[in-house]
Amino acid sequence: MMVAYNTFTDQELFSLLKKADQQAFNEIYDRYWTPLYLHANRMLRDEDAAQDLVQDLFIWLFEKSEDLDINTSLSGFLYTAVRNRVFNAIKRNKLKDNYLIEIAAFADEMIDVADEHIHLKELAAIIEREIDFMPHKMKEVFNLSRKAHLSHKEIAEKLGISEHTVSTQIQRALLRLRKNKELQYAVSVIILNCFH
Repeated sequence: MMVAYNTFTDQELFSLLKKADQQAFNEIYDRYWTPLYLHANRMLRDEDAAQDLVQDLFIWLFEKSEDLDINTSLSGFLYTAVRNRVFNAIKRNKLKDNYLIEIAAFADEMIDVADEHIHLKELAAIIEREIDFMPHKMKEVFNLSRKAHLSHKEIAEKLGISEHTVSTQIQRALLRLRKNKELQYAVSVIILNCFH
């Protein structure tokens, strides 16, 4: 009789994985590869780097599973592992883009344990709506950085303003997003849903 691994809880799958059960690993991989990739890519903004990072994480998980003890949910453990690997990659590559580091930290705050793609889409929609309400110059600077992926220097040259002004506008935009009550509520709902 064939065992339906997709009916197992994360805890059951992890217990089987610790016994080197390949099918349990495959199910965990199928369950979490896409959301972990989206999480990594949201912070890195580099599809290849995000894929490599998540792939390496799963290789490490399979190889070390016998020795691992998880004191939180499997999803929380995996998201924390991705976050740590993203920050290590940023440090290792000595990336100087302050905006990338700020966005990585912001994404980490906002979706630390979110494990459903639909929640990420809802969160993104709320963020987009908040951006639309920003003052014109702040919105313009933020979108050039976030959507056009321009550096602070490139934005300053394009808009005829100083790099300091660009940096200030981006910091204020991020602060505004962090203080948004609707975002805080959405994040609390996401976190609660992850533990049900």
